[in-house]
Order: sequence, then C-alpha cells, then structure tokens
Amino acid sequence: MKIHNWFGFKPKEEKRMIPVDVPQELSEQKEEKMDSTQKEEPSENKQKIITIKWGTGMPIDVIFNFIHKDFEDEGYQDALVNSDLQYREAKEGIIRNDLKMLFKRISLRYKSDIREIEVQMRNAQESYAMSSASLLQARKETYEEHLAEIAEMERLLDANDPKMMTMIESYRRGFLKGISAITLKFINNE
Repeated sequence: MKIHNWFGFKPKEEKRMIPVDVPQELSEQKEEKMDSTQKEEPSENKQKIITIKWGTGMPIDVIFNFIHKDFEDEGYQDALVNSDLQYREAKEGIIRNDLKMLFKRISLRYKSDIREIEVQMRNAQESYAMSSASLLQARKETYEEHLAEIAEMERLLDANDPKMMTMIESYRRGFLKGISAITLKFINNE
C-alpha cells in the first residue's frame, strides 16, 4: 500500500475544460514568442482551454446538484399521463423523500470518513508526523462543517424554506404547464 493512502490522500479530481476564443492580438503575441520550429499552423478558430474547478468536489455537492435539478420536464410529462392533483402531491413527496435520503446517506458517509480520519490522525501523531496530522485535522473540520450544513439544510427543508424547494417548485411548474397543455388541447378540439 502506498504511504499516501495511509493518510487518506485521494487522487485529484478531473477538472472541467471550457473552450474559449483567444483574441487575435494574444495569438499573434504567442506566435512571436515561439521559435520557428515550434510554430503552429494558423487557424481561424484558435481556442485555448481554461480549467475551472466547480463546487467542493466532496459528497455535499450531490445534495446541491439534487436541490438545483430541474424537474420541470418530468412534471410536464406526468401531467400529460395523470393530471390528478393527488398524484402531483405524491410525486412531490417522493422528491422530498429522495432528498431526505440523500441527506442521510451523505451524512453517514461523512461520519464514516471522520472516524477513519481520527484513526489516521492518531497514527500520524504517534509517528510524530505532525504535518500529516494537521492536514487530517483540517479535513476533519471541513467534514464537520459539511455535516452541520447538511443538518441546517434538512431543518430548512422541514420548514419548507424556498431555498430548499427549488426542485419541487420546478416539478409544480412543469405539472401546471402539462395541465395547461391538456386544457388548451381540449378547448381547441371543441
């Protein structure tokens, strides 16, 4: 086993690459700096890749992605199949329960990681690897902050706070659009 695995270091994540148009002046400056052996073929669409790291790269990002997921199309399709409001309410309950299960699963994951970090910290301290122990302590504190944030999000969801209801609101919007489409079709056929 590699030594970096003992201290819980994980390989770095892949970063998203976004193509960007480079202004003509910058590409000309770049060409001037290059040797004649390194010159690239000129092209009309020169692009440069910029890397951007988004989010924390940790399990809490799954919760944020779920909260901001757009359920509008799903609501629209459900309304076309079954326009009963009890069906809509049941589906909203399912979405809410899915989020609560995500809270539980990710909290369990963080708690498990914290226990592992504590063991690794004790081992590092006993080995007088204080810099490694400090890094592990920082990671543990980050995980504890994420756990506190998850508990707060769960409290806000139970209080129907608008920040936590975006996925349900998008489902409702789609469902209402579906009902409107059915009604319009009914009116136009008569």
